Amino acid sequence: MSRTAKEPNVTDAYKKDPDEERFLDRLNRALAPLEEEFYVPREETFPTLHVIGAPRSGTTLLLQLLCSHLDVGCINNLIAAFWMAPTVGIRLSKKLLPPGASSSYQSDFARTRGISEPHEFGYFWSRLLGYPELAYQGEDFGRTIDWNRVRLVITNMAAVYGRPIAFKSFWLAWHMEKMQQVLRKTCFVFIRRDPVDNACSLLRLRKRFLGSIEQWVSMKPAEYEALKEKPCWEQVAGQVFHIEKSIMNGIRQIDGRNVVEIRYEDLCRHPKAEITKVMRVLNDNGSKTGFLSEPPQSFPAPAREYMTGAERRLVEEAVMRLYGADSARDGFGKSPEH
Repeated sequence: MSRTAKEPNVTDAYKKDPDEERFLDRLNRALAPLEEEFYVPREETFPTLHVIGAPRSGTTLLLQLLCSHLDVGCINNLIAAFWMAPTVGIRLSKKLLPPGASSSYQSDFARTRGISEPHEFGYFWSRLLGYPELAYQGEDFGRTIDWNRVRLVITNMAAVYGRPIAFKSFWLAWHMEKMQQVLRKTCFVFIRRDPVDNACSLLRLRKRFLGSIEQWVSMKPAEYEALKEKPCWEQVAGQVFHIEKSIMNGIRQIDGRNVVEIRYEDLCRHPKAEITKVMRVLNDNGSKTGFLSEPPQSFPAPAREYMTGAERRLVEEAVMRLYGADSARDGFGKSPEH
C-alpha cells in the first residue's frame, strides 16, 4: 500500500467531512487503473514550476498570482480531488474551467475557496513521494522514492495541460537536486517573509488550526526533535530558520540554476515585477509563457502578525539568536528590515 501523509487532529472549523473523504478515496481508487492506461513515457517538453518556502511565508498568494496571470497550468481545487488520477482531473478542469480564472486572493491558512483557486495537492505529493507526514525523513529517504515514477507522472500531467504547471511543493524543498536531475527543466520559486512575522503567523496558525500554540503544525525540519523541547516561540523561529536554511543548501547544490528568490514584502508591493522574474526563468527553459491578464498594481502592506508586545519580543529574540549567530548568514540572506 502506498504511504500517505497523516492528517493532524485539527479544530472543528478545519475538520474534513469523513463521508466526503471516503467518497473521494473510493472515487480515486476506481479511477487509478484508468489513469495508468493514459501514462506513456514522454520527453520533458515543458518546465515545471515549484513554489517553496517556509509555511506562512506567502506561498499561497504567490501561487494565486502565478495561476491567475501567467499562462501556466494550475493545480486547482477541482484537480486536487483527483490525487490518484491527476491527468483525469486536468482533463476535467480544461473542459469545465477557463484558463487563468481570476483569483480572489483570499485564503484561510492556505485553504482556498472556489473551484478555480490553487490547491497544495498534499495527498498527491505525499503519495507520489511516499512521505508518511510533512516531515524531514533523513538523508537516505530520497533513495526510497521512485524517481522514474515521478518523471512519468509529471511529464504526463504537463503533456495533458499542454504548458508548464505551477505547483506548491513543500516536500520538494528536501529534494531539489534530485528533482533537477530527473527533470532538467524543473524551476523553483523560493519565497521568504520577514522571519518574525513568519514565525508569529505560525503561532496564529497553531491556535486556529490545532487549538493551542503549544502544538506543532506543518513542516517538520531535520531539527524537529530538538526544537520540540523548546518554548513555542523558539520552535516557530527555528522552524522558519531551519526550513529556509535547508532550501538555501538545496539552491547551492544546484548552483542556483532555474531558481527565483522572492520576498513576500516585494511581492505585495510590486506583484507584476516579481512574477515577471518567474516568467523569464520558465521561458529560459523552453517555455513560451506570457501574461494572460494584468496583475493588481499592489496589495496592502502586510500587517504585523497578532501578538502582545511581550510575546512578539520573545519571538524577535529567538529569531535574532538564529539569524544573527549563524556563520553562514551572508549566504543565507539577511532578514528583511522591520
